Amino acid sequence: MTQITVGAPKLKTHYETVPKNRVRFRDPNTRRYLHLSGCGCTRGTDYAWVGTRAQARALRDKALAEDREWPFTAVKAKGV
Repeated sequence: MTQITVGAPKLKTHYETVPKNRVRFRDPNTRRYLHLSGCGCTRGTDYAWVGTRAQARALRDKALAEDREWPFTAVKAKGV
């Protein structure tokens, strides 16, 4: 006996791959965010860097190892 199906089968196409604990870097003095390029600042979150805590730690450690100024602190990324 063969099974007859009508229409396309339902496929699960949306997988939750984005970690929920994302952070952004923000300068507490100017209240600006680190640009997504990793250099410079931006006022809003549209072009702000966002990543996991491990990625944030690696970015900060790399900047400090290169003796670059690092005024940023990690803050929770809301709405990501």
